[in-house]
Amino acid sequence: MAQSPSGAVDAPEPADLARALGWTAQHTEQALCCLCGIPGDPVMAVAPFGVVRCPICDLAFVSPRLSAAALQRMYDDPGYFEDTVYGDPTGRSPAMVLQRTWTAGRLSGLVARRPPPGRLLEIGTGYGYFLAAARDAGYDVRGVELSRTGTAHARDRHGLEVFRGQLDSAPADPPADVICFWDTLEHVPDPLEFLRQVRLRLADDGVFALSVPSFASAPARLLGARWWTLKPEQHIWLFTPTTLRLLAARAGLVLTSVVTSPLRRANAGRTDSLVAFGRALPQVDR
Repeated sequence: MAQSPSGAVDAPEPADLARALGWTAQHTEQALCCLCGIPGDPVMAVAPFGVVRCPICDLAFVSPRLSAAALQRMYDDPGYFEDTVYGDPTGRSPAMVLQRTWTAGRLSGLVARRPPPGRLLEIGTGYGYFLAAARDAGYDVRGVELSRTGTAHARDRHGLEVFRGQLDSAPADPPADVICFWDTLEHVPDPLEFLRQVRLRLADDGVFALSVPSFASAPARLLGARWWTLKPEQHIWLFTPTTLRLLAARAGLVLTSVVTSPLRRANAGRTDSLVAFGRALPQVDR
């Protein structure tokens, strides 16, 4: 799934992309809470989108949101990556320095929990920077990415094995020891089904890790519709630590550690993001 690639600086501002790609109400669709299957109560409007919150589980999400066809069009647009950290060919920009810091911190957390060698699957590989670093650390890696641009770069520049498409269409390889998805979960159409797919593909003793924008962060709470990470055309689910734990549990996973401090390497400089590590819950025979 295309993402703020591997923890990189996010894509262009919503208004810029909306103008460039011509998003209007006809490109949107209504959504239901993935946990409760009901519409949400309005929280704020960011035309042509809206932010709502489930009255039962408190999960916030975007509705109306871009249709699947419109989302694919956005992720295939080269500007989605080129206007981010990946637009820096030198690799010396402050954004790239942060990207490498996040990669080092997140890899360190994974190595501490499930050292290489082992099979590692990254969902939402972007241009493949994290996946290449994981390979260099000793993992047997493969990836899944929705964007044609990101997939081509990961394959051609890094020599990585990356499947282009949605996770549920990816090959059913042997279970992975590590599954990670950085700034990806907020983009997927159904995060509950996504995490169930993660559980199916994760070894029983495996670990997983993720990062998402935090709707419980001070910037999100104080700025509302002016929050720079809102980006409703891309970030269609808005998680808090509480709703993320609930969602993971429903999918057969448990979060064991949540990092919100911008002083930690895995989340360096990010005041409105969280990084989480977890493991699989035992499967119960029915």
